[in-house]
Amino acid sequence: MKRLIVLLLLAVFISPVSAQRLLEKTLSGYTNPEEIVSLSQNLPFDNAIEVLSQISEKLKGKKIVSTANFTSPIGIEITKMPYEKALLLIVQYNNLEYEETPNVIVVRSKNDPTKGLEDDVYADINTKEVKISALFFEANITDMQERGINWKFLLQGEGFSVGNELKTFLTGQVEGGTKTQSETPPDNQTSGNSDFEMGDYDGTLSGAFKFFETNNLGEVVARPNISVRDKQKGRIQIGSDWSIKQRDFSGNVTDVFISTGTIIEVVPYIYNEDGTDYVLLKLMVERSSGLPDAISTEIKKTTATTDVLMLNGEEIVIGGLFVNETATSRRGIPILKDLPWWVFGIKYLTGYNSETVIKKEVIILVKTEIVPSLKERVNQKQEDLINKEILENRQYLREHGSKKTNE
Repeated sequence: MKRLIVLLLLAVFISPVSAQRLLEKTLSGYTNPEEIVSLSQNLPFDNAIEVLSQISEKLKGKKIVSTANFTSPIGIEITKMPYEKALLLIVQYNNLEYEETPNVIVVRSKNDPTKGLEDDVYADINTKEVKISALFFEANITDMQERGINWKFLLQGEGFSVGNELKTFLTGQVEGGTKTQSETPPDNQTSGNSDFEMGDYDGTLSGAFKFFETNNLGEVVARPNISVRDKQKGRIQIGSDWSIKQRDFSGNVTDVFISTGTIIEVVPYIYNEDGTDYVLLKLMVERSSGLPDAISTEIKKTTATTDVLMLNGEEIVIGGLFVNETATSRRGIPILKDLPWWVFGIKYLTGYNSETVIKKEVIILVKTEIVPSLKERVNQKQEDLINKEILENRQYLREHGSKKTNE
């Protein structure tokens, strides 16, 4: 008993923040029954951390991971004690320490090189990744309407629904000599299934995009794939950066680069409930272009932001990102319309400049796949090696067994 009191006092002086939190819970007079744990002193340290991690993840949403590579017994009996106090006692008794971050609780040795590292530069071996596969398709709405193709009717069926009837509002902003217009669709999320049937034709949305591209009704701009760590930001940009000249408070001219094109930013959050893995995906999609002006540079921007719940391997379609392109062409009587101006001005009588506004819509198909953690991949490789060894041994026994039989 005296030894337990000494350990508690030692934990109070060494970890004042954790001890203060435990003291507040003790003074409150109430302890959640789900927090109470009992651990044998002969229980291996890594198994004890795994038990406490399950409770912490359930109650606080934080995993407890150990980088100390310590597998000896915990050496102290834990009887009906809150799991946070049990963690503190186990760590201090084995001359270790732990650090609580916004996403995880890390147990490490006191001279661990990972100490003090932020979440963006440190990941434990159980951290999972999400593979983001995106397909950017630019549909020519003007050509589709000229050919009598109803874009909304064609892509709104039982399997999926994506169209161009999305209400938007326009906002403008001038900052540092740059005029920015942002057109934000308030609701642009469609269903997450891209399989569909239309008459005698059935297929996927990717196949429909290829069909439109073959008939010059649009084009697949890009098909990037990236892997993003859990709770970290990933970014895909198809376009260019515009350089804008600005003056600072000292009068110096500096270059400020503004990203334009088709940009998508994702932040995945991986969860597991009732044995089902799913992803909360925070999406920000932008379609922008730069237009130089005599006074300033105008950045036309269409943005969309949404939060989506997706299962492993599920797809979602985002539409409503419009852009208008102006094409100038010379029309009139052939040959005569292209004569130089000094030939009696005939070009002005036989031809004219025609400006055509081409309306295009960007459709983005996003697919998420949960990638196994490093630990799962290592175990999988070990299982593959074991299976390979078993198959080789069986083959060896077959060959040598047949030789002995023949002899």
